Amino acid sequence: MRREQFTTFQEWFRQYMEVCHCENPQFHSWIKLKDSHTLRVFEKITRIGRSLELGEEDLLTAGAIGLFHDVGRFRQIKIYGTFNDGKSENHATLGTRVLKESGVLAELPEEESAVILKAIELHNLRDLPDNLPERLLLFARLIRDADKLDILEVFSRYYTGKEDEFATALDSYLPDTPGYSRALVEDLLKKKRCNYSDIKNRNDRKILNLSWVYDINFPYTLSEIVKKGFIDIMIGSLPQNSDIQAIHRHIADYAAQRLG
Repeated sequence: MRREQFTTFQEWFRQYMEVCHCENPQFHSWIKLKDSHTLRVFEKITRIGRSLELGEEDLLTAGAIGLFHDVGRFRQIKIYGTFNDGKSENHATLGTRVLKESGVLAELPEEESAVILKAIELHNLRDLPDNLPERLLLFARLIRDADKLDILEVFSRYYTGKEDEFATALDSYLPDTPGYSRALVEDLLKKKRCNYSDIKNRNDRKILNLSWVYDINFPYTLSEIVKKGFIDIMIGSLPQNSDIQAIHRHIADYAAQRLG
């Protein structure tokens, strides 16, 4: 990918955002949340790529995936009025459809556009499929790390009272009730990624987010999560009991072992 091609992608995204804001003024804050998230994910995926010493062309490809990874969210909010995939449709596959319809990737070689589209399609799966081609696997892991890193940052700001503007978009569909799902705790203590189907309230969402630590691919990403205190913030927002203390120990030990 050439720099001028990536610049074209940035301009397309900017224009697409302008249209989305005009068409959905009632969801202005929700669209703003995803707009700012997208730009931060682009920055994060670029930093992760640099930590791996990727070349300029690969960094641009990673940047394009970051820029487009959530483009389906904007059509999702237009059609369904929600960011909940379970109550609408998978925003990743919706995003690849938007990109194909727009023709924005048409000037790229077919192999490169296929990698971008597939990495976007895979970015929100619980688990990546086995036996992915090496180049696709790299970019799929990059976008999953960058996306999780930014979501953890956004929720950490929300849980510490620094992100009230987007509260309705973050977890308004989940009840703020006491307790949490035992299935989530058991999965996390087994170092397994939790399932969205087990989420019943906001505490469950926090435990699921904590389980993402076991799905972080690159040392840079994990070091950022630890350094910025996202784990401690999540733990501090949960009920303080033996379950949560055990979760904290498991995650802290895992991170320490991975980071040496």
